[in-house]
Parts: sequence; structure tokens; C-alpha cells
Amino acid sequence: MSDDLPLSGLSLVELNERGAASYCGKLLHRLGADVVKVESPEGDPLRRRFSRRHEADGVTTTAAFDYFNDGKPTEVVADPERLRALIEEADAFVLDLHPSRYAAWGLDPETLEQLPCTIVVAVTPFGLAGPYRDFTGTEFTSSAFGGMSVGIGEPGRPPLQMPLMQSAIQGGVMAASVTLATLLDPPPAERPAVVVDISETDVWATLHAGTTMVSFLFSNRMRRREGRRLLGQPYPHQLFRCKDGWIAVQGSERHQYDAFIEMVGSPEWATERRFGSRLTMNFKHADEIDALVAPWFMARTREEVFAECRERKIPAAPVRSISEVAADPVMRDDHRLETYTGATGVPLTVPAPPFRFRRSQLRAPAPVPVPPMAREGARADG
Repeated sequence: MSDDLPLSGLSLVELNERGAASYCGKLLHRLGADVVKVESPEGDPLRRRFSRRHEADGVTTTAAFDYFNDGKPTEVVADPERLRALIEEADAFVLDLHPSRYAAWGLDPETLEQLPCTIVVAVTPFGLAGPYRDFTGTEFTSSAFGGMSVGIGEPGRPPLQMPLMQSAIQGGVMAASVTLATLLDPPPAERPAVVVDISETDVWATLHAGTTMVSFLFSNRMRRREGRRLLGQPYPHQLFRCKDGWIAVQGSERHQYDAFIEMVGSPEWATERRFGSRLTMNFKHADEIDALVAPWFMARTREEVFAECRERKIPAAPVRSISEVAADPVMRDDHRLETYTGATGVPLTVPAPPFRFRRSQLRAPAPVPVPPMAREGARADG
């Protein structure tokens, strides 16, 4: 089975303290790479912080750790020489230490190319070089400094951060991408290691907020918080409150707008010239129009509105809770959810990797490794 995996034969050492390296390792591990997760004797810090904790039988874990680390072989490393030996046996080394933490592992940000592997991918909050290198970075600060938070939230209210460790996940996706690109066409063996420096803040500022910069250059339009609607688009392009929650409706094209107006009863206000173009409707009159259509939406459930939108080919989707997503029979029957045992021994049902192959398989999920101290205790009891 392992020979059929897309990345069979590739090897990776993962050194995680903040989440990005673990998510990169998760993706490459499930694709078939041989991943060794390195932990200090105290264990990966992600086991104890950054997301919701769970404790059982003296073992502590977090939601993020269990989601990022299913099935990974781990090795406790207290000696920098042992870390170097592991790296020498691998094709790639991925780490997400803050620059101030490198010395604790016997590493130097300035000499990573001397490590004995093909590629070293270093993910940090602000990069390994430049004036911000030594700043303390968190999920909150990366989202803010990278230009994402300014556009999240309600108009006139404080900005919000990206939720659910998205800085780590986006940094991990980028790390996995560059690792794959390098290993699929590796440089000559005699060359120094390829060093890739990934700043989580830069990922937000380029991959996600880059279009905002271009929009400013084109139209001098600053990004702002738009709440439940998307400005700069024709009305309707937003969330509507229904009897039992919210539904997203997007009527960008003229025929979709016409179908929307027909769906809400072809009201007379729809012919009033004072509302101007549909862009003007969304920018200047959206609150007024929302109030006019609110009774129609509030008289119906999300599913009823969703059905009417589908019948008229209007893009729409109910806003669902996590429990509703998990209970969706399509998610379960189509293997978009999977179950494995967490570090505390509790079965976890989580989203499967967001990709599948027609002719290849992914590595099956497996139990999350228990903390180093728990393994030592089990050996002593044995």
C-alpha cells in the first residue's frame, strides 16, 4: 500500500512549536511522505496551548494538535546532534520556530543551508530577515499586520482576527507547496540545502490581501469592514436572516437579480429609479432594501430559501454550524469526514484532507501520538 502513495519514498523531519510545521507535515504525511515529528522531552508546545484543551488520564492535548498530527511517528530529541542526524537521513526539514528559539535546538537562522538535506523550510511570524524578524508574533498579530483583520467585522466596530489558527494553516499550506515543488525537481546533491523563508504575515499580505493592494492602485479604494455584505459588488451579495438562522445569497449577474426580485414577490420598490444601479443599491441603499425584503426571509427557514434559490439558479447556501456540517450525510457518506483516536484516547471525527486522487490513495488516518512523558510512564509501568 505504501508504494502506491503519491509521495512514497520522500522523507521529512518536522520540528513544530507554533502549528505551521505540523500542518505542513500532516499534508505531506497523508500524501505518503515518511514524516518524523521531533519533540522535546516536554513535548510539542501545541499539545498544551493555542486551541481548546482536553485532558484525560493525565494526558493533555489540544484540538489543533490532534488535528495536525494523526499517525505521525515521533521521536523525543534532547541533543542537537541527534536532530542533525535525523535531518541528514531526510529529504526535507520543516520548522516553525520563532528566531529566538533556534539556539535552543542548536540551530542558527544564518546557516540553515549547511544542514544535510535537500530543502529547509522555515516558517516564522515575520520572516528570518528584516526589521521585524525578532518581533513576537501570534495568530492575532499576523492577521492584523498582514492586512487581513482590517476587512473582517462589522462597519464601525473593531476589526477581528482570522479564526481557528488560520495563520498557522496558511503558513503550513505554503510550506507544503514549496517542499513539494523542490523535492519533485531536486537540485544536485552537492549543492547546499535550498532554504525557503516563509513569513506568515507575508502570506496574508500577498496571497490573501494582495488583491486589496491592487484595488487601491486601480481605484484608490481602501478596504474596510463590510460585515455581512460584500461591497463593490451588485446587490444582493450578502447574508440574510431567516426564521432559523442565516443564508448567503449572491446575485451578481442580471438574470440572477431578476430571479431574486421575482422570488421575493416582485415588489414595487424594485422599479424605483432612486435606488440607481445595483452597485449603488449595494453601496448606499442596502440597509433600506434589506428592511424591505426582511419579512419575506423571516417567514421562511434557511432550507426553504435555499430550495427556492436552487430552483431559480441563484447562488446561495445556508450558514451552518460545525455540528450541522458534521451531521451532513453527504459529508459522511462521501468520506469527507474521518475518525481516528486522539492523544487522550478519545475518538475524533474530523474533516478528511481536502484533496483526493482518482488512481492513488492517501495514507489512512491513524492514532495521534501520546506525549513523550506519557510514553515514558507507560514503559515504566510495563
